[in-house]
Amino acid sequence: MTPELNGRERSLIGQLVRGRVLAVFRWGVIVDLGLSRVGLIDVLYIDDGDSYEVGDEIEGNLDYFDEQKDKFILRPPHQTSISERLRMNAFDV
Repeated sequence: MTPELNGRERSLIGQLVRGRVLAVFRWGVIVDLGLSRVGLIDVLYIDDGDSYEVGDEIEGNLDYFDEQKDKFILRPPHQTSISERLRMNAFDV
């Protein structure tokens, strides 16, 4: 059983946070946020021109906590959330 998020961590959801890149994979980037769990920037949010290297300091929007992955989900500040993209595309059809 994983421990609950504390009040400070819950209050950061929806906020811009800073962290340090711990690992870079084809499927995403793992970020140390200084919290009880690491952050994940999913590959869906990584553009061809984006570059992440271990040790880089980055900023990202802390979108939510994914209980299945046991990670905070981050989104680069310049990216629109996936849910917002889907909602906007629904009006384009």
